[in-house]
Amino acid sequence: MKQPKTIASFSIEQDVKDGIDQLAAQEQRSKSDILRDMYKSYRFHRALDDIQAEGRIIAARLGLETEDDVYRYLSEN
Repeated sequence: MKQPKTIASFSIEQDVKDGIDQLAAQEQRSKSDILRDMYKSYRFHRALDDIQAEGRIIAARLGLETEDDVYRYLSEN
């Protein structure tokens, strides 16, 4: 089920607005579509950063410093 849409109002620099306008025109999509995709991409990259940070903590706890260490650990366990 689709969520109801609402109007958001916020301030951005003119060059950012121009860039969004240009992308929307080039791709023949709405500015709303472009902003939704930007938001989804941002959320994906934030989640990926969180996962990588957690992975670094686990790797440090296990004493894994290189990719070879990781492969060796995985093949042994």
